[in-house]
Amino acid sequence: MGIPNPHVTDFSQPIEAATRTSRFLARIVDALVWFAPLPLLFFPCLGALAALLLWAGILIGQVWMLVTRGQTIGKKALKIYIMKSDGDIPNVGWLLIREFAIPVAVGILRYVGHNDPSVVGQALQGVFSLMWIIDSLFIFGPTRRCLHDYLAGTHVVQV
Repeated sequence: MGIPNPHVTDFSQPIEAATRTSRFLARIVDALVWFAPLPLLFFPCLGALAALLLWAGILIGQVWMLVTRGQTIGKKALKIYIMKSDGDIPNVGWLLIREFAIPVAVGILRYVGHNDPSVVGQALQGVFSLMWIIDSLFIFGPTRRCLHDYLAGTHVVQV
């Protein structure tokens, strides 16, 4: 059971899938938010602490927005959000898997493959590099859902 959807009160109206462009731009905004504290690292001692505290705040804010509204900062800026097929906001478990666990797992496995010169390591790197491409190419289907949307049972739609 998900969280009741704060974005939609009348489910008799059609809900439009988010455009490919809005999803892409939302990712760019989110990336800029995550990279914003980097310049603080050039200031010795207090800069690193400030960057760490800022990243912790960003993480807490992003997770809070995901759990309560189905949005990240980028999705809010582009007026899109994540919902389940039944219209509810996905629960925290599915959102964390969708937004963090899947990308981190793929990244770790790519890293393992990159540092392993054996055939198995190189194959791992190739397969998991292709996963990013395959995931992204799914958006060109009629429902505009990526592979991670199908895995988590979610849709990204316009507010």
